[in-house]
Parts: sequence; structure tokens; C-alpha cells
Amino acid sequence: MFLANMTSPDVDALSRDLVVLIPVASLEQHSLHLPVFTDSMILQEVVNRIEKRLSRDVLILPVMWLGYSQHHMKYPGTVSASSETHLAIMSDVLVCMIEHGFSQFLLINSHGGNEPNISVLRQRVMERFEDVDLYTTTPYAGPANKKINEVLTLGSKGSGHAGECETAMIMAIDPDLVKTDALHRDGQRRMESIPGLRLYKRFDQNTAHGGAGDPRPATAEMGEQIFQVAEDFLVDAIREIYRGGRG
Repeated sequence: MFLANMTSPDVDALSRDLVVLIPVASLEQHSLHLPVFTDSMILQEVVNRIEKRLSRDVLILPVMWLGYSQHHMKYPGTVSASSETHLAIMSDVLVCMIEHGFSQFLLINSHGGNEPNISVLRQRVMERFEDVDLYTTTPYAGPANKKINEVLTLGSKGSGHAGECETAMIMAIDPDLVKTDALHRDGQRRMESIPGLRLYKRFDQNTAHGGAGDPRPATAEMGEQIFQVAEDFLVDAIREIYRGGRG
């Protein structure tokens, strides 16, 4: 069920044991060939598929398109929250649903830059709410990585920003959105300037075009396979939450 399509009485009538999905994405540059809404479009497609599979078993919030993308701000079209604002928005959304009586949440993320704030959000939920479970995941990474790498021509090297993986997924959604005449291999240097030390850098400091990886092998068929892997992983994960949680 999509929260946005429901009336307030519809929501009030729901079981509070439902798993609530919170999709978190971004609006940022994706090299020369992909739209700036790539992460949000990919995540919307993922949750659409989950809704079709699980229907009445999940309550899905609208995709949160404003993410943390300050490291992309040198590229026009990027719209980013500050770290403080991004964390506050995610927290406020979650607290609203907790106040409505829900207690099981799965935050689904499609943008790597959001991960640090998501980690802090998990900590704050643990500190503040005794009886709330907040699970978080990236549907085409983590446990799904191995299967997705088997689909990609470049394997693990195909999952970079605007690389083979994301390009294939957008092709599966709408091939007309991909500028195939602008597909270029983009190199990303090591983010650590000194081995063993971490230093956060902007994308323009590490890449030629704002991407990382090689999008050229991507196909729509490949994208469909990746979506299927992500879909299956999330369906299994949600069912596991019901088996192990309070639902």
C-alpha cells in the first residue's frame, strides 16, 4: 500500500504490526549520460515492485528525494540537504509514523552518500525508542551484491556511480533517458590520499565526468535482472522481519 494514495481514515484502520517502508534517495548529477533523478527513479521502481508482490503487507511512504549529496555540488542540477537537515528530515518522518502507532520500519536507501546519516539515525532510534525496530538496507548492494555482480559484465567493478549497474537500471525503466552517445569510462582515483587514512573528497576531485566505472556494457535486459535480484532480496527480507519481529 502506498501511503500517499490513502485517506487518513484508511491509515487509521491499518494494523500497527505492518512493516513501514521508508525509501530514501537523492537528486544529484550522474555523469554525462544519466538524469539527475537516477537514484530516486531506481528506488521508485524498486518499491513499485515490492508493492505488487506484497500488496497489503507493507505501507510504503513516498520516496524521499532530498538526500545528502554535498560531494556532488560542483555539478549543476544537484540539490542536496546539509547533513544536519538530512538527518532531521529522516528522523522527523520516522517519528511521525511512530506517533501514529507503527513500530516496524525498513528504510531502503539508494544513494551511498546517505549512509553515514542513516547509521546515526539507527543509533538515535535505539537510544530513544524502546519498542521500535528500524532496519536499513540498500536493495542492490549488501547481500544481493554477489548475484548482481554475476549479472554485470564488469562484475564488482560495474557498480560505480553512474557505471554499468545504474545505467542498466535506468535503461530498464526508460531507455530514452540514457544519453547513449555520452557513455564514457570514468576513472575514480583512490579516495584515501594516504594509505590507511580516510579523507572525504568531492566527486569532481576524483573523476573526470562525475561518474565512477564504465557504463558502456549496460543493457536494459541487464537492468531488469538487477531489479529482479533487488526485488527478491527485499521480499525475503520483509518476510523475515515478520517472522522475527512483532508482526
